[in-house]
Amino acid sequence: MRNGTLAYLFERFPAFTKTFCAREVAELYRQNYRVPVFSIRRPNDERPVNIPLDQVAIHYLPDSNSPFFKIPTRWAARRFADSWQKEVDSRDKHRFFEAIYLGNRLKKLGINHLHVHFAGMAARTAWWIKKLFGTSYSFTGHANDIFVEKPNQRVPLKSLVAEARFVVTVSDYGVGYLRSQFPFAAGKIYRVYNGVDLAQFVPAEPGAQPVRIISVGRLIPKKGYAELVEACSLLNNQGLDFRCTIIGGGPEHLPLRQLIAARGLDRIVELAGPKSQTEIVELLAQSQIFAFPARRDETGDQDNLPTVLIEAMASGLPIVTSNLAGIPEIITDQINGILIPEPAPDTLASAIRTLLLDPKKRENLGASGLSTAREKFSLAATVQELIGIFESQIG
Repeated sequence: MRNGTLAYLFERFPAFTKTFCAREVAELYRQNYRVPVFSIRRPNDERPVNIPLDQVAIHYLPDSNSPFFKIPTRWAARRFADSWQKEVDSRDKHRFFEAIYLGNRLKKLGINHLHVHFAGMAARTAWWIKKLFGTSYSFTGHANDIFVEKPNQRVPLKSLVAEARFVVTVSDYGVGYLRSQFPFAAGKIYRVYNGVDLAQFVPAEPGAQPVRIISVGRLIPKKGYAELVEACSLLNNQGLDFRCTIIGGGPEHLPLRQLIAARGLDRIVELAGPKSQTEIVELLAQSQIFAFPARRDETGDQDNLPTVLIEAMASGLPIVTSNLAGIPEIITDQINGILIPEPAPDTLASAIRTLLLDPKKRENLGASGLSTAREKFSLAATVQELIGIFESQIG
């Protein structure tokens, strides 16, 4: 592919909650694949640390209410009067104007393809850029954005897939799901795992006491943290000595805090809140078991292949998790972790109990997981695979 013809487009970049996106861009630059990055909005949270983004050219759109955005876009919109009148409604007018603002700039820079993460706002802006300016796009779909169709979208997921040059997703499960939903696009859907920089992670000590259980994720129903707290209650009632730390923030913080208090687990289970990547690496190294009782929530939303599992494997931790979506692609039961059929408290507690009582098993499963991480999830290798798709599909 000719240098300079590809750019990335994000809703917000870099974002603390989307560390894997920052890793991917930084690794592209390390491999001398210097893609400019466009971000519709500025970050509204802390930036990921220890990810080298100093050399990355990030272009932010002006605030949509500022004259620097309104004046040029309204003036240029007259070229697309027919599209505005016939195609655009209140659901998508922001995407339309973002496309007008970006479209001409991309043409002047010689950029003829955009790659987007998530089938969300930025992907719909890219859809409009293609419609108005002919610039092609692709996107990486992750979980909620492909599993749960948002109601009343002017540009539904089917249209995003249909108009995309190609689609990437992060698991074989995700590929199968998208191909079953959109068989017309089956030939242009690819799998590229999220990779991690394995050198950043420190192997944990499997035999430390008391055993520390850790989990990392948003405090939302599909992560199964209520079930994890209930499992900890069962284990505590059995007289087992352990501590459990749940890292992350979200709307379920208060209900989980109340559940912990109701079960008398204040000294056993800690809601540690969000942590930086550096802090997460340190806490993983201080732990002995990684628990991730993912489930499908009432809307049908579910995790696909959570990056936190790969990070736990890179730390040499044995994993207890659900047999859900893409997770069995990397966790083999009793080889590098324990898979449970559903995150019910009793099944979860039983699996964790096995590891609490057997340090040798913790060590063996953790070592096998570390081997899997090195074999499948090196960031350099996964980004090289992505570059190969860019070269074949855009070049």
